[in-house]
Amino acid sequence: MSNPNINRKKARLYNSRNIRAQSTDPSLDSKEKLSVPTFLASRQFEIKSFELSQLNSKNALSTRIFQSLPRSLRRRAASHNVKRIPKRLRVRAVREMSATGPVKRMPKGRQLYKIQSAKRLLRVAGRLKSMKQIPEFKSVNIRQQYKLLSKQLKELVENKKLPQVNNAVGSRDVVGINKLTNAPSGNIKYFKRQRDFVWLPTHIWHAKRFKMIKNHGYQIPHTPTQKCFKSMSRQGKTKAIAFDTSYYGTMIINIPDKQSYKNVLHDLIRTKSTKVVNGEKSYYGWIYMNSQQIYQGYVYSSLANGQIIIRVFPSVYKKLFKHFKENVNCTIQDCRFALGSIELTGPAALSSLSKMLHLHDSKTIEIWKQLTSVQDTDLIPIGTTFTFDSQDPRIFKSFKMYKSDTTNIYDVIISLQSTQLVDPSIVNQICQSESRNNSYKDQLTNKDIGKFHANLTSQPKDISKSHIPALVSKLARQKWMIILPWHWILPFWLTLAKIRDVKPGGIQQIYQLNFENGVGSFPQDFPWLEDGWIYNDINGQANLFKASKLPKSQVTLAAAESKVSDVFDAYKCDWHSLRNITYIQKLKNLPEKLESKTNYASFEGLERNITSTHDLIQVVRSLKEEIVDSEPVIELYDETNPNHKQFHDNSSTIESIPAIVRSKLPVRQVRVTLIGEGTISNNARVYSDKDACDVNVIGFVTSGGMNLRQGAFTGIGAIVAQEFSSQIYIRNVGQTKLYLGKLELV
Repeated sequence: MSNPNINRKKARLYNSRNIRAQSTDPSLDSKEKLSVPTFLASRQFEIKSFELSQLNSKNALSTRIFQSLPRSLRRRAASHNVKRIPKRLRVRAVREMSATGPVKRMPKGRQLYKIQSAKRLLRVAGRLKSMKQIPEFKSVNIRQQYKLLSKQLKELVENKKLPQVNNAVGSRDVVGINKLTNAPSGNIKYFKRQRDFVWLPTHIWHAKRFKMIKNHGYQIPHTPTQKCFKSMSRQGKTKAIAFDTSYYGTMIINIPDKQSYKNVLHDLIRTKSTKVVNGEKSYYGWIYMNSQQIYQGYVYSSLANGQIIIRVFPSVYKKLFKHFKENVNCTIQDCRFALGSIELTGPAALSSLSKMLHLHDSKTIEIWKQLTSVQDTDLIPIGTTFTFDSQDPRIFKSFKMYKSDTTNIYDVIISLQSTQLVDPSIVNQICQSESRNNSYKDQLTNKDIGKFHANLTSQPKDISKSHIPALVSKLARQKWMIILPWHWILPFWLTLAKIRDVKPGGIQQIYQLNFENGVGSFPQDFPWLEDGWIYNDINGQANLFKASKLPKSQVTLAAAESKVSDVFDAYKCDWHSLRNITYIQKLKNLPEKLESKTNYASFEGLERNITSTHDLIQVVRSLKEEIVDSEPVIELYDETNPNHKQFHDNSSTIESIPAIVRSKLPVRQVRVTLIGEGTISNNARVYSDKDACDVNVIGFVTSGGMNLRQGAFTGIGAIVAQEFSSQIYIRNVGQTKLYLGKLELV
């Protein structure tokens, strides 16, 4: 006997592929021209049949309700957990689940004992947390950890110890004074997972929706699991994208002496702006250490309190912390796990930020209302900074909509210049560990929030007790940032994610937006910095390893590149060879014109005589094999450096080949745009001439690809700091075709 369900499924599939047609066509009666309205009217039946067929085929093979949900509502757990399906569809989902196979077999024996032990451990840890205590963590098994916590709970009940934290959530300030603090242990349920890589406050939220990467000691959101390349580009142009950037390290320096304070600040950011020094504005740009650029970071200076807030990338943080500890007479707070941050990018960034802020009364509320009512936020000066005393956003069901009677943008800009936007007392609260800890007092749990919203007569003022210090700054065009105490990041993030104009992004989306705006991304687009140099080297090793796994029948990238280039590495930007080949052409005893033919080698002592292009290539290859550079062999062009000036004017010379090894090549960062059709990929070679010879290479493309904002392929890279024509030629690795392009300095 045939299965009726299978026959029904076949019939449904057959009907979905059936499109009815109509043979009569009155619009074709006239042989001279086609009447479009008549044609559409005559084909109306077929068009409707086609649309109906599309709808039928869409759901033809969908046997479960969650398969017909839009992409944004799909969840991996929806196949077995009805709570992951929208409420209006849950009745049908339960019916479908009950009609499926047998219930999952429950664990027995050792597996069941392990689950029950973990459950008991969590129950004891939860009780300690509800009693405002900090559970003790040790790297032991579940049974020993349970005994340890049970002993702690027993001592607590017998001795009646004072609470260790001021809330039932377990939030507390983790800070190191003049030393690097230990990473927070986090929830006991996930203790082992956080031993090597710290979770951000929003980790669990992101882990359900994002691909995560382990980097710089953190678990960082990389990119959403859904395809979002085009949608993120549109979102960045029209609305707003939010990023949890709490993995950026924040340190606070306290210097009581004002003169020493100004000297340290000047050495750090190289600016004499009185507004930045006095704390009226923030600084976002290059940060210097020992007169060398290390990173583009955020600095806020509060001269009244003698405090400097520094926020940098995690790979740079420890070097900068060590530098201040050894060379500056100051008190340093390691606030990596005490302060977090959220960045918003896009035209709607400011308005979205204002919707989640529910502020206590202050002098700056009126100017904030005027500012958030402005349509064109580009008119707001970069560095504009506010301080706020905010409330817990979770207790408000609706978003805060600030409206102001003042709509003239020029009046708002004038009031920005004349009004004090920063409250030194709130800055002091952000910079003091005790004040940050006080902001967590009686922090509401999820159960408290649920009970509050279940009571329809309750008002936010009945439960609102929190005073959260917040620092808001404009970093760049259409880019805003808010700094908050670490454990307040998650409540604000959950509120921000519900705003319609906001989409969350990962570190890959930061790179994408930077690329579309023609801005370099750290570290890959800064190869003259130590982090960029290491990134380029590791990326080359990874590409080489990937190529080694290819089958022998497949042509590798190196084999394809060897047909065009004899010198440069196919798997990375080979700055080492570019420096050598550039400086060898500046040797004193080099002939004005090199021969193009291949000849036998001749030596003068240990050095090979260079009389032809072949000799030059062989010398470069020998240097590549003999010398491995662990530090960057290139540096950013500096107009004040006389050696760089000579090199730029093409008047510098090199005495001998050993002098090349001790020299660094000055480079400039550029944007590359194609003239006409073509593609640009990472590590592409930049040529000064049509002849794709190694001696004509002047730089590399560090980031290349499709720029959706321009609708064409573009790239960001670096070239030798000399005078070249604005027109250049691009060749992708492993290819022979050259594409005409133009250069633009970043």
